[in-house]
Amino acid sequence: MKIDKYSAILGNTVGFHDMSTLTDHRPVASLPFGAKYRLIDFPLSSLANAGVRSVFGIFQQDNISSVFDHIRSGREWGLSTLLSHYYLGIYNTRVESSTVGKEYYQQLLTYLKRSGSNQTVALNCDIVVNIDLNQVFHLHTTAGRPITVVYKKLPNKDISDVNAILEVDETDRVLSHKLFDAKSTDELFNMSTDIFVVDTPWLIKRLEEEVQKEYPEKLRYVLRDLAVKEGAFAYEYTGYLANIHSVQSYYQANIDMLESQKFYSLFSPNQKIYTKVKNEEPTYYANTSKVSTSQFASGSIIEGEVVQSVLSRNIYVHKDSVVKDSILFPRVVIGQGAQVEYAILDKGVEVADGVVIRGTAEHPVVVKKGEKVTEDIHS
Repeated sequence: MKIDKYSAILGNTVGFHDMSTLTDHRPVASLPFGAKYRLIDFPLSSLANAGVRSVFGIFQQDNISSVFDHIRSGREWGLSTLLSHYYLGIYNTRVESSTVGKEYYQQLLTYLKRSGSNQTVALNCDIVVNIDLNQVFHLHTTAGRPITVVYKKLPNKDISDVNAILEVDETDRVLSHKLFDAKSTDELFNMSTDIFVVDTPWLIKRLEEEVQKEYPEKLRYVLRDLAVKEGAFAYEYTGYLANIHSVQSYYQANIDMLESQKFYSLFSPNQKIYTKVKNEEPTYYANTSKVSTSQFASGSIIEGEVVQSVLSRNIYVHKDSVVKDSILFPRVVIGQGAQVEYAILDKGVEVADGVVIRGTAEHPVVVKKGEKVTEDIHS
């Protein structure tokens, strides 16, 4: 029996998100998560765990260097051997535009034709899940339809207006899709994760039709429409999912990881999450430090108090300072006696001695990369 070959298309996001200054210098894919990971680690790890060894990443040409820097050879995700490949397709259409130039599909079609794969999985970096794709591949084959879509039932507050809501019948067939309408009073919605499994030869034909159009649309819009047209098989995912569509949802997803039930639901022992390894010294906790319910990466020095927070690498928290309900990116310095609460401090931010930064759970303060904060900030 011939072994099925899989290829993958990895996009940055399922829509245009307002992430304040967090995405001024990096795509959503490169945002830190859970102290030592980045959002792109989750789709790459789901692919690695399912043995998918050929990945085509579609990114916008702005700010792509952080993605290159993180993935490098792709070794951590099994993408650096002779038999595995990682390609980056870079296009220059505006993020918020739904249509694309011809080069977008020319690159993609070349990749798909050369891959010689039976099935292609498409997924993005702004839906944080740890999904067993082998199970999805298996059910896709069994269902016998050319396209399968993964969805999750979610409440109103976890969905944004760029997410597609699916109507699914009792035989798990997709009947229709529409963009989310916040005014709807339903308790739960079938939100599409925009993870699709598609028969590759069939997909090539459909994309060749799309590229002939005067204004070809981005892949996710094409796949959403095809799912309805073909009555796609709808696979319900029931594990932990974070839909990163705003500063608040990004903040909440990180804070979620401090709850052990949610943490173990995402970082399940039999489905590892891989990331680029940094061999650094462990974090040092001084006698003056006081730490509770927080996550730390390596290379930091903690002399003050840290509560309910997520701290990345190489951070210095000076004594008599308090960091609470906050997310700190790498190389942040918290001055002596400073207080940081409900905030996201981007890479290299320095908070001067005695300064107070205070946001709220609904509106965390975002301090942009490299800023030196010398005056109090309140949201």
